[in-house]
Amino acid sequence: MQRMMQIGAVLATLTTATAVSAAEHEILILPDAYFPSILYIDDGDTVIFVNLTESDHNIVAKNGKWAVGPIGPNSTHSMVVEKGTQTTFYDADVVSEEDGTFLVEGKMSFGEAPLD
Repeated sequence: MQRMMQIGAVLATLTTATAVSAAEHEILILPDAYFPSILYIDDGDTVIFVNLTESDHNIVAKNGKWAVGPIGPNSTHSMVVEKGTQTTFYDADVVSEEDGTFLVEGKMSFGEAPLD
């Protein structure tokens, strides 16, 4: 019986550690930028895109492997990020009329945040 209680305690600790390690982060969608411009994340974190503009926005990964949207005005969309997720993204609705390049870029990084 004591052995079963020990196993249960270990499993509860592992479950709690996993739940605690994932975090939620917000990326604010502004008319011509993202804030923060670089978001530092860990595997399993949830990223919430918050649209603070008065128009819809579609966010696309640089490699096209993921996209979110349309995200309406004052709305949100969340996604869980994992190692290997493309971390550079663009606003598909803000492009150059001259050559079609994306004008608003954001980044996520699995690296350590600078301490400054």
